[in-house]
Amino acid sequence: MNQFDYPETSLNTQGGSMPHFIKLPEEVAAVFGDAAPKFVDFLATTFSIQGDEVAHMSAISFERTLEKETSSIRLEIAELRTDTQTAIAELRTDTQTAIADLRTETMTAIADLRTDTQTAITDLRSEMKADFSDMQKQISGIHKDISAQTKWILVGLAAAVTLYPIVTRLVSRLFP
Repeated sequence: MNQFDYPETSLNTQGGSMPHFIKLPEEVAAVFGDAAPKFVDFLATTFSIQGDEVAHMSAISFERTLEKETSSIRLEIAELRTDTQTAIAELRTDTQTAIADLRTETMTAIADLRTDTQTAITDLRSEMKADFSDMQKQISGIHKDISAQTKWILVGLAAAVTLYPIVTRLVSRLFP
């Protein structure tokens, strides 16, 4: 380090300060003379302030950009939330409609089943009445036949009882 090298403090990349040496040209150092170190300090302070100001402005710009991006993301999230809620509401409506349709179909099917069952029972009763009526007619016919046969048997027995003594007398006269 020679007599015209003066330390300047600047920010390094890690955010700490570290001395940085600037060299004044000899002509400038000769013009300032003994005040050259103070001029270098002034320049270092000015550059440091400017650096801080640039960092501050960059931070503000970054914050604004970050706020814009964040607000656009929030807007997208809000739109997505709205879309999701709309989709959920539509799904609920569709589900409720499907359930109502299913209930209606089930009730209709049950009513149809009841009607079919009642019709089948009525038809079965009619068939059973017709079959019982036919059976009663058949039983009545059989009863009439049995009655007629019983009458003929009784007539035949009465005739045999009446004719037996006559036939036996005739046979005994003919075959003495």
